[in-house]
Amino acid sequence: MAFVTRQFVRSVSSSSTASASVKKIIVKHVTVIGGGLMGSGIAQVIKTPMTSQKTFESLVDFTKTLGKHPVSCKDTPGFVVNRLLVPYLMEAIRLYERGDASKEDIDTAMKLGAGYPMGPFELLDYVGLDTTKFIVDGWHEIDAKNPLFQPSPSMNKLVTENKLGKKTGEGFYKYK
Repeated sequence: MAFVTRQFVRSVSSSSTASASVKKIIVKHVTVIGGGLMGSGIAQVIKTPMTSQKTFESLVDFTKTLGKHPVSCKDTPGFVVNRLLVPYLMEAIRLYERGDASKEDIDTAMKLGAGYPMGPFELLDYVGLDTTKFIVDGWHEIDAKNPLFQPSPSMNKLVTENKLGKKTGEGFYKYK
């Protein structure tokens, strides 16, 4: 579980007076409770159809006071980051499964060619193959015909063997 508690002072406009005076509201604690990587997303789910524009804008302003850079995205699987990241990771696995390149060469190509701090197989092992499989399986249930959401035989095999990445000492790579 993740717990984040900080004190904040924020100015907001009061709509209760005609002069629109500014009142100081002290937010004493902000707590986010969630489990693992998926739980951390709870704090990011940055509007629903039932959220008023005023509430949304207030939350965007509050997020900026935290020194963060909020972004807006419609409700799509993975929102922005994971919607781009997971298909990228899955395509790296498909390249490897087809024998187009070794996992080491794919990682090196993305680190040196794209400037990424980790290659896709290193990142898969870091995130956890079980976590990635869970995401892909969920997206596949939503849209089974989408080629980006197709499961991976090699990743499924590793997860079945409890080779989940760094947390178990082995995934696409072995760790000591």
